[in-house]
Amino acid sequence: MKALKSVKSILSVFLILIMLTALFSACSDNLGENSSDKNQNGYAKDLRSIGITDPYVNPEVKFSNLTSEEDQSELSKDLEKEGIKESYIKYYINYVNIYNETAPKSVLNGWNTLDKVNYDSYEIQDVWVQKYPDFIGICCRIAAFTLLRDDILVNNTDFQKTSMGSLTFDNFAFEMMPAKFMTDEKLKAFENFYAPIPTSISTDKEVQKKVLEQALKERGIQFKNSNLKFIGLVAHDTLDESNPVLFIDHAGVIYEKNGSVYLLEKLAFQEPYQWIEFPSEEEIIKYFESKYNLDTTGKMAEPIYMINDKLF
Repeated sequence: MKALKSVKSILSVFLILIMLTALFSACSDNLGENSSDKNQNGYAKDLRSIGITDPYVNPEVKFSNLTSEEDQSELSKDLEKEGIKESYIKYYINYVNIYNETAPKSVLNGWNTLDKVNYDSYEIQDVWVQKYPDFIGICCRIAAFTLLRDDILVNNTDFQKTSMGSLTFDNFAFEMMPAKFMTDEKLKAFENFYAPIPTSISTDKEVQKKVLEQALKERGIQFKNSNLKFIGLVAHDTLDESNPVLFIDHAGVIYEKNGSVYLLEKLAFQEPYQWIEFPSEEEIIKYFESKYNLDTTGKMAEPIYMINDKLF
């Protein structure tokens, strides 16, 4: 058993290193591999030289890393009002605290503007691995599904499947997380919802949007909650040109309150939770466009954005 644990520990560190060098600002392990931003040895450039500060700046937009009991209590009340089970909220907040207590220098107290964001992925990695050598962390897809697991239905599971490699890190996180909170049934629903969609290498966004629309229909995906909505960025992954796919590369949940639209997202496996107040859904799309459209190869269609079953 000790040998098995040691192997898993080494594997977890190895996966974390790959993830941090391959992709530093979204929840995927795929898109960074397509980046032309690499040195002559094939490794990604130093993350600090690329810059982790969010390029989206709107002085009206503020966010919280959910470090205070007051913010956590307010969010919990909001989520309960939108129909989320108390137990689901508790599990969500539990992992917020696990993160914030483990990487204290990566998070900010109170409400701040997005120009203050400057998460140090190297520092986060060093601290995290010391405490959780076998647990890679929670990603955006897991965080969103934690809350919406009863509200996202996949009514037809008999659909064309391709490689599930895009969910390798997610499955590894579920296996090693310190507090389990998903039943086998919900884990299967998670895989069916986020399963990559086979597509073509066409870089025409409208072509890819039609593929996505058809896949949602074929899988019978239904979004039950019209108040707390799923929001996702669907990326066109052409790393393997013989097997191109569409994949939900980033995910979160949104809801309206007092004339604002709030986005709740986990930035990446080892980057913080953010609770962001936006003036509109359109502004959230702008934020996603500036932060997560990372392709520099010209071999991918532009990302598709989805708010429940509406595509943009």
